Amino acid sequence: MIYFDYAATSIKRKEILKDIFENMEDFDGNPDSLHALGRAGKKVLEDSRVKIAKSINANPNHIIFTSSASEANNTILSNFKDDFVITSKIEHDSILNTVNNEKTIFLDVDEDGYFSLDNLKEKLTDDVKLVSLMFVNNEIGAIEPVYEIGEFLKDKNVFFHVDCVQAYSHVDIDVEKLHCNSISLSGHKIGGINSFGVLYCNQKIKPFIKGGEQEKDRRAGTSFTMGAYSMAKSFPKAIGEREKIKELKSYFVKKLKESNFLYEINGNLENSTDHILNLYFPKVKNELLLTYLDMNGICISVGSACRAGSVEGSNVIKNMYDEDRARHSVRFSFGFTNTKEDIDYTFEVLKKLRGIDGKER
Repeated sequence: MIYFDYAATSIKRKEILKDIFENMEDFDGNPDSLHALGRAGKKVLEDSRVKIAKSINANPNHIIFTSSASEANNTILSNFKDDFVITSKIEHDSILNTVNNEKTIFLDVDEDGYFSLDNLKEKLTDDVKLVSLMFVNNEIGAIEPVYEIGEFLKDKNVFFHVDCVQAYSHVDIDVEKLHCNSISLSGHKIGGINSFGVLYCNQKIKPFIKGGEQEKDRRAGTSFTMGAYSMAKSFPKAIGEREKIKELKSYFVKKLKESNFLYEINGNLENSTDHILNLYFPKVKNELLLTYLDMNGICISVGSACRAGSVEGSNVIKNMYDEDRARHSVRFSFGFTNTKEDIDYTFEVLKKLRGIDGKER
């Protein structure tokens, strides 16, 4: 099986899972219990918090552990449910499906998938209390101008939230230089265990999940110690894999240019992350391409995995281009298990696909 769907979730890092199972006594206890097993879990949890905070140049006291980045995004939006909000049309569904459309101002994007500071300046009014934008788009890999926007907003009376899920480990994140109030992160995108996320927030907020007083009364629920540990351990590994993934994407693009396929790259290749490549094949529908590659042991996606396995055209591509292009676009996303041999095999399979070169057979 060849896996090119890392933007949906990473293959799990077996050496970290093995480490956890071999030291299970450090994870058995509830970290809020006062006995020995609880204290052991608390140490792992807080050591992981410090490491995750360091990875984004944050104060550990501002790190809140959640069940996912979606929950982190929802937590911030729930604190501004009665206020005017600015976001973009290409955000993750955890933003788009949560905002109050009657009080939300949407930024447009250009054909490369970028929203602009100028557009934000035009739409920002005194009524707007929250600006929520993503750092890296999850479907085309576009690196958005959030540092520039943060610099502009730093002296304004507005809360700035940045969805950093696809940026984490692929692009340097410094919350001080971002001038943001909060960011969301996800552990499973970099090889950690699923169902663990992070909310960095430097302001007092109301909890979204209510119950006990965990996370300093900012998020109730028993802490997921294994999730925190696996994310903290995965980050340095992911940083060390940057160059490999960059080379893989470059090699894939090289093979594309050498092929006789009829294709276009969605977005701007020069200002995108190294792990995402979104392609438009005018003569091949995305459903056919996804199924054909799957039958040959190759995993790709049409777009965001949050759409419950849908092969419906990507909302991002629709906003950048049109619906027809969205129905003919797919996403390849690379990670640490991939090799050039995987790419060679993929192109051998693609060469046999009817219509990919625009010719009828």
